[in-house]
Amino acid sequence: MNDFIMTCLVGIAATSLMTLTLYVIHWQGFANGDMVRALGSLITRKYENSLKPGLAIHLLSGVAFALVYVFVWSMFPEITSASIGRHVLLGAFCGFAQGLVTSITLVVFVAEHHPLEQFRIAGMNVAVTHLLAHVVYGATVGGLAGALHLAF
Repeated sequence: MNDFIMTCLVGIAATSLMTLTLYVIHWQGFANGDMVRALGSLITRKYENSLKPGLAIHLLSGVAFALVYVFVWSMFPEITSASIGRHVLLGAFCGFAQGLVTSITLVVFVAEHHPLEQFRIAGMNVAVTHLLAHVVYGATVGGLAGALHLAF
């Protein structure tokens, strides 16, 4: 299987793990981590029919970012030849950077204008939850890309 398809599968796996992380935190009551429904309801403007579009947006975004991560990493031979552990650390760092931007955007811009009341409250707990979930995503992409020797 070629590296493009494998990277897409890595993106799906990492996004699935990220989503699971968000839901575990959500179910524990720490923060509203229902990102899939929050994304979907931005489109549908209702909670009831938000799951499918939210899942599609989240998975497609996860695949797109995995492709970007692996593409950029492929430009640096010292990265492509690094150990799996270094790939995990690099991925976690990239996930942290992406999560920082996402968390700030979510808390400052998106929540304030969200069509559903339950997603308008996005404080520090929500920001930390999304930051952590993005670190999980990045570390997963890094680890799998390193283990599979993915490069473009």
